[in-house]
Amino acid sequence: MTKYSNEFKVKAIKMVLKGDSISHIAKILNMPNTASLCRWIFHYENGGISQLLHKNLKYTPIFKQKVIEYKWLHHLSLNQTAAKFSIPNTGTISTWEKLYRSYGFSGLLAKKRGRPSMKKSKNKVNKPKKELSYVEKLEQEVYQLRMENDLLKKWHALMKQWEKEGRH
Repeated sequence: MTKYSNEFKVKAIKMVLKGDSISHIAKILNMPNTASLCRWIFHYENGGISQLLHKNLKYTPIFKQKVIEYKWLHHLSLNQTAAKFSIPNTGTISTWEKLYRSYGFSGLLAKKRGRPSMKKSKNKVNKPKKELSYVEKLEQEVYQLRMENDLLKKWHALMKQWEKEGRH
């Protein structure tokens, strides 16, 4: 997959805005297909140049859940959802969706990546991690169960709606 510079993207968008067809511009610019150009145009139409060039690499789990549920509730495509929430890559939303379906809200939580760092010194005293009290553990469990319950309610309502529409 080819990476395109911001200047290239802006140039391609301007050419399309002048009235040329997307397929014609893709051929002129030696792009393998029109998918990238269509995605850029969609982002541009929904938020201008700033959204087209927007790169946010960190999203909160709550934001991820909001995006997924909004997509499901409004029956949007990945492209429409990405444009609505200024997410540059539709694959990001697809990944969140798979994790959310498989693991619920906990699948959207950030996970540590990479190799653990080496300890600087053996003489250094490691501080013990704060143990959660019994009440705090229960509060966390209640929160998790409420989130799962809400998700199941939304899923059930969605399935009923689909049955009424004859999708299922």
